[in-house]
Amino acid sequence: MLQKILCGYTTPISKFKSNPSAALAEAQGDAIAVSSNNQIQFYAVPASLFEEMTAFCEFAQRGTTTLESIPAQFTAANLNMDKVSTQMANKLKQGAKGEFEEWK
Repeated sequence: MLQKILCGYTTPISKFKSNPSAALAEAQGDAIAVSSNNQIQFYAVPASLFEEMTAFCEFAQRGTTTLESIPAQFTAANLNMDKVSTQMANKLKQGAKGEFEEWK
């Protein structure tokens, strides 16, 4: 089965369990896909990235994306920010569940 990896780094769960801090440090602030039996089980993100993602979602729900520090992957250079944030906010307000890959 094919599986899309939504970040630049991946590690087996055995290596991640032995030293999670080292794995996150090696990724230099990016997310890590943690796999077991060649299947992505979860994504690990540093606290600072999680806080910025949470702030982005909160601002998007309010209808504005005016943040002091938006991570590089969320900048307007990579996305049509107004369209994406509006779609994201509408879907989150409706309590949608499932995949959100259309916002990549």
